[in-house]
Parts: sequence; C-alpha cells; structure tokens
Amino acid sequence: MAKKTIRVHKRFTFTHEDGTSQEFHPGEHTVDEKVADHWFVTAHAEVTGNAKVSADTKEFQAQIDSLTAQLEEKDKTIIEIQTASEEKTQQIDSLTAQLAALQEPVVEDTNDGKKPKPTDSK
Repeated sequence: MAKKTIRVHKRFTFTHEDGTSQEFHPGEHTVDEKVADHWFVTAHAEVTGNAKVSADTKEFQAQIDSLTAQLEEKDKTIIEIQTASEEKTQQIDSLTAQLAALQEPVVEDTNDGKKPKPTDSK
C-alpha cells in the first residue's frame, strides 16, 4: 500500500477500522495512504504528500543515535550534580549544627569548683 506523510500540529488519537487506536504526536509521520486520506486525520493533520524514501536513512539514524547518546550523557551529569548537591546540603547542615553548638554561651564556674557561699541577708 502507498505511504503518505502527514504533519501533526496537535496530538490526537486515531481509531482504525479494526478498532485499534494510534496516537499521533506533533511532527511528521509516514502512514498508509488510507489513513492519511481518512476524514478524521485530514481534520487534525496536514497531508504533505507522498512519503519520501530517502537514502539518507542511515545518516538520520546516525544523528538520532548521536543525539540519544548525548541525552544519556546529560542525564548522567544531572544525576551526578544532584548527588553532589545533596552531599553538600548534608555537609552544610552538619556544619551549621556545629556552629550553633559553638556559639552557645559558655557558663564559667567562678568559684573554682567550691560550693557557692550563702549570702547573708541580715
């Protein structure tokens, strides 16, 4: 069956004649001619013409693979940064508690360990 390309601007779900559903997200999609010409699809997408069979598929796949690898690397970096941030937050909390303990007023014993003298109020 011939293929056509459609350009979707807003996500929609198409129900085929056999009852199965297919979601279309924004972007270009290659679909069967029968789907592309369906009234519901034409109401929700722009039919851009016959699908182009490109010899550049390998080049596009290489770009997709490269971008996917970059995304995975970025995800790893984000996780590393979040972990480091959590560790720094724990260190800050610990140091803040230590500082608070050091800033408590010191009560000096002025009697050199002797019992305090009672004061005479006579």
